[in-house]
Amino acid sequence: MPKVYLILSIHNHQPVGNFDYVFEDAYEKAYLPFLKMLTAHPKLKFVLHYSGNLLVWIEKKHPEAIDMLTTLIKSGRIELLSGGFYEPVLCCLPEVDRVMQIREMTAYIKDMFGYTPRGMWLAERVWEPHMPECISNAGIEYLPVDDYHFKLAGVDDRDLLGYHVTEENGFMVKVFPGSEELRYSIPFKDVDKVMSYLKEISMTGGSPLLTLADDGEKFGVWPDTFSHCYKDGWLESFFSALENNSDWLKTTTFSEYQDGFYPVGRVYLPTASYREMGEWALPPEGALDYEYALNEMKGLFGDKAKNFLRGGAWRSFFTKYPESNHIHKRMLRISRKVHKAVKKFKIQNSKFKIQKSDKTLNSQLLTPDSLLHELWKGQCNDAYWHGIFGGLYLPHLRSALYRHLLNAEAMAEEVLKGQGVKEFIEEGDLDCDGFRDICISKGDMTAFFTEDSGALIELSSKGKQVNLLDVLTRRPEAYHSRISETAQHDSPAVKTIHDPERLGVKESGLLDYLIYDNYRRASLLDHFFDYNIELDAVMKSEYEERGDFIGSPYLLERIDGGGVRLSREGLVSGNKVKIDKSVLFRKSGIRVDYLLEGRYSGIFATEFNISFLGSPYPSIHAGRKALLMKDKGAHSDMRSFYIKDKFLNMKAAFSFDEDVEMWHYPIETVSLSEGGVERLYQGTAFLFVKRFDFNGSKRVGFTVNFGEAK
Repeated sequence: MPKVYLILSIHNHQPVGNFDYVFEDAYEKAYLPFLKMLTAHPKLKFVLHYSGNLLVWIEKKHPEAIDMLTTLIKSGRIELLSGGFYEPVLCCLPEVDRVMQIREMTAYIKDMFGYTPRGMWLAERVWEPHMPECISNAGIEYLPVDDYHFKLAGVDDRDLLGYHVTEENGFMVKVFPGSEELRYSIPFKDVDKVMSYLKEISMTGGSPLLTLADDGEKFGVWPDTFSHCYKDGWLESFFSALENNSDWLKTTTFSEYQDGFYPVGRVYLPTASYREMGEWALPPEGALDYEYALNEMKGLFGDKAKNFLRGGAWRSFFTKYPESNHIHKRMLRISRKVHKAVKKFKIQNSKFKIQKSDKTLNSQLLTPDSLLHELWKGQCNDAYWHGIFGGLYLPHLRSALYRHLLNAEAMAEEVLKGQGVKEFIEEGDLDCDGFRDICISKGDMTAFFTEDSGALIELSSKGKQVNLLDVLTRRPEAYHSRISETAQHDSPAVKTIHDPERLGVKESGLLDYLIYDNYRRASLLDHFFDYNIELDAVMKSEYEERGDFIGSPYLLERIDGGGVRLSREGLVSGNKVKIDKSVLFRKSGIRVDYLLEGRYSGIFATEFNISFLGSPYPSIHAGRKALLMKDKGAHSDMRSFYIKDKFLNMKAAFSFDEDVEMWHYPIETVSLSEGGVERLYQGTAFLFVKRFDFNGSKRVGFTVNFGEAK
C-alpha cells in the first residue's frame, strides 16, 4: 500500500522578558500535557524545538520535563532542533551573532542531552537568499520553512512532497516545505478530515512527505485550545489515528527522512516568511488592499490565489514602526561594541568586575559569555514586530530588549574605556532614516538625538537599564477597521488565531481610544499652539499646529562641554521664528536651554514622552498633588515636579528657570493579541507650556535630574 511520511515539527517559545506566570501557564497548558500525550503514544515520532531561554527556564523550574525529553531522545522518538539561542530573526543580525547564537544553542543541547542536533528552527521562518552560508557555517544541515516560500519560487504542488537543497556561494543546506494546509487543520479541523487529507496525499504515489512546522502553543495556550486538545480529546484522537493507520502513514523526523531519501531538486527561495507575515508587514492601507485583492482573486482561483499575491518583507517592520527600527539599529551598534570588548578579553585574557553602586542594579562578574548573552537576549525577535501577537506593542517586551542591550553596552564600555575616557560618541545617520544623529554615552546616561524634528529619541539609564523615552506612537492598524463591540467568540468552533473572524475586543468602548498621532512620540519636541487650545484637544490630536517645526529637520551639532545644539528657522503663523536649543550632560541628568528669536504671540510647549518600563503605577508629584503616571492633569505656576518609580528605585526631577504650566496625559494604544483587541498604556506625554507675546527673543530653560526614589 502507498505510504505517506509525516513530520510533525513543533516549535515552543516564550519571549525574553515575558512574565514568569506566562511561562508557567504555557507549561501547564501546552508544553507538559503535550509531552505526556507524546509519551503515551510510543509508536509516534516527533520533531521538537525549544528556544534557548525557554529551555533554560524549563531546566530551572521543571526538571521533570528535561527528564521526559531525555528519555524520548534516547528512545529515538524525537529529534531536537537547534536555532538562534534567543529566537532572533537571523537575517537581521550581524553575521557573527547569527552563527554564534546557533552554535551556542547546539552546544547547550549537546551538553544537556548528550545529543547533537543537525537541523534548526528558523525564527518566524524569515528567509533571505543569502542565509545558507551562515546556516551552513553554524554546522546546520537542514531546516523547515513554509510551502509558501517554495510556491513563490514557482515550485508546483507535487514537488512540495519532499525536501530540496539550496545554496549560497556553494554553502548548501536542505529545506523542507511546511504545509499551510496542515497549519490551518491541526488541531482545528475534525480528526477525520485531517486523516482524509493525509490519505489523499498517500495515493499520489512514491514516498510523499508532508511537514507540519508550527507553534506548540496552539496545543493549549491559544484561545480555547486547552479544552479542545485535552479535555475534549482532539489530540488523543489524532495521535491514536496516526498509530492506527501505520500501514499507510509513518511519522518520521527530518534526520531520518533525509538520510533515507534523495531531495526532490534544487531550489532558490526568495525573501519570505509565512504568508500571513507578509500581510502584517504592510502599511495599513496596503494590508487592506491586500485582503480585498486576495478575496477577489479567491473567487477566480480558489486557494491558489495566495500564490499570486505577496505582502511585504519582514524588514518592512522597521519602516512601519520607527521605534522598532531604533532598537534594531542600536542593537547593531551595541553588537560592534560587544565584539570589540570580547576581542579585548581574548587579548588580555582577563576578567572585569562591575561593582554594585547607587547607579547599578547588580554586581556582576564580567566575562565574554555574560557579555554575549546580554547582547543576544536583546536580539529576541518578538518586540521588533507586530502581527496577531502583541509583540512591539507590549511595553514589558520592549523594555526587556532595552534592559539587556543597555546592560551589554555598559559592560562593553567598561572593558573598552581607556584611561581618561569618559564618553562614547557616535555621529552620522545612525538609524538609517536619512537624518543625521548623535548618540552620546556618558557615565550612566545614553542620549540619542536626531535632526528629524530636533528630537531626543532615547534617554537611557544604563545603571537602571531603562530607556525613559520608550513610548510607542498611536498609529492606525489594518485591523482597526474591523473592531466591533461584539463578544470575542460568536461561534462554538475552535478557530486558528489567523482566522479574521476571530477578531474581538477585551473591553467595551475601545473605539473611543482609536486616536492617531500626527508625529512620532519622541521628546524635546517644539509645539506652537493658539492661546485657546485645551488639553483634551491635544490628547485627542484634534488641534492645529501653528508652527512647522514638528516633522522638519533641525541643524544638529556637537558643542563643547559634552552636549548638542539643535537649531532651526521656521514659520509660526506666517512669522519667522528661530529656535536654538542646547542639551548638556550634568552629573546626574541633563540641562536644556532654549533661545527663541522672532515674533510670536501664543503658546510654546516642549513635549517629553516618558515611560518607566510601561508601568502605569509610578507617581507624578506636582506641588501638593500626587497622581498616577497614567492620570491626566494640568498644573499652573510650576517651578518643579518629579516622577517617582519604586520598582526601579528611580526619580526623575524637572526644575524650570521660571514658572510654567505642566500638562500631562496618558498615551494608550489599541492593538491586537492572540486573545483579542486590547488597550495598552504606553507612557505619558508631558507638555511644558509657556504663554508668550514677544517680538525679539525669549529664553527658556530647565534641568532634568535622576536619582533614587526616596
